[in-house]
Amino acid sequence: MNEILLLFLLLVLSGFFSGSETALTAISSSRVEALAAEGRSGAQALAALKSNTERMLATLLIGNNLVNIGASAIATVLATDYFGHFGPGLAVGGLTLFILVFGEVLPKTYAARHKVPISLAVAPPLFLFSKLVYPLAWGLEHLAHWSARVGAMTPEPTVTESELISLARHGALEGTIEPEEEELIQRVFSFNDLTAADVMTPRHMMAQLSGALTIKEALPDLLNLPYSRIPLYAENRDEITRVVYAREVLEAIAAGDENITLMEAGHEPVFVPLNQPLDDMLKTLRVRKQRLIIVVDDLGAAQGLVTLEDVIEELVGEITDEDELPPVQQMQEMAPGRVLVDGAMELRHLESYFETDLSGKPTDRVSQWLLSHVERLPHSGEEFTLEGMWVRVEKCTRRRILKVVVERAQAPVAEEISPLSEA
Repeated sequence: MNEILLLFLLLVLSGFFSGSETALTAISSSRVEALAAEGRSGAQALAALKSNTERMLATLLIGNNLVNIGASAIATVLATDYFGHFGPGLAVGGLTLFILVFGEVLPKTYAARHKVPISLAVAPPLFLFSKLVYPLAWGLEHLAHWSARVGAMTPEPTVTESELISLARHGALEGTIEPEEEELIQRVFSFNDLTAADVMTPRHMMAQLSGALTIKEALPDLLNLPYSRIPLYAENRDEITRVVYAREVLEAIAAGDENITLMEAGHEPVFVPLNQPLDDMLKTLRVRKQRLIIVVDDLGAAQGLVTLEDVIEELVGEITDEDELPPVQQMQEMAPGRVLVDGAMELRHLESYFETDLSGKPTDRVSQWLLSHVERLPHSGEEFTLEGMWVRVEKCTRRRILKVVVERAQAPVAEEISPLSEA
């Protein structure tokens, strides 16, 4: 009878060690830190075990193998006493089935579904057990380290970027974090994947002034431009050499210096290449205390500009200035399926209205999308068929597309324009 009770106890311990292994390996280190910060019972022991994963696994394997070997020995003795020379075979078959079901499958399944309470419950006794078998666990741990070095195996990271993004997505679905928080997490991880070329305002859409103009000559243009910093070019528009601040222009006028040139009143801009990562650009803006950067190609020709607001918007979403229209006002429905939109409106609002996907990033402007196909500044009244959409330029200046009419193309109203051809 004592042998049967001992066998039962060993089978229970087998399930204990198997379930503990599943729970302890499934729970993340960040979750353990949170439990310890909350002061949960057993969290300190759990943190101590998770601080050395190799030793924890060695401890669990020692315990599991000891009880399984002990159970096998007792089962063999009992079976031999009852069934003679058939006993060892029956013991192996029966015990294998019992350990598989009650020592592996059931405890592991339960522990996987309840990893937090199971981990907190088993951590204190396992921590004490790890002290008892410390010499053997230490030896197995160092053997594992040695085999890893010999096999030139690189340890995998504890958590990857994709796993964090997935956790945020699941957290938003389960309601543990807000959707806005999930979006911010996604934007943070995609931030470093973006470059200056991805967020810049292209040169053909930039407001520029000739540096040779005097402040008096440029004043009407300066008053009509809704910007506080204006790039200045020397001879060609791709040769930006200075940036003038509207505030300093007003100070010069107040001081009676309106006959000096914009170039004299301007400041040397900060230049970055097209492939400059966005996080590096943010550091540059912060260190140089600038709010505007000129993006140049390999030859030093200006290709566009990026403002501090452009960079921050990639993290927090679009920031609507007081002089900007909200998306609803930027798009007016002229008839069902036919809209008049601002060229500065983000492409995603147009995609949402027509329930379609267009080439380019959702944060691109409608004018950028149109220019990427036409590759020139169109004239008012020109019509195009682009990606199944009929587009008519309603209003534009020599530098910007202001208003376009868009609807689904029912027939080939105008020749389809590919992204590489010119209308």
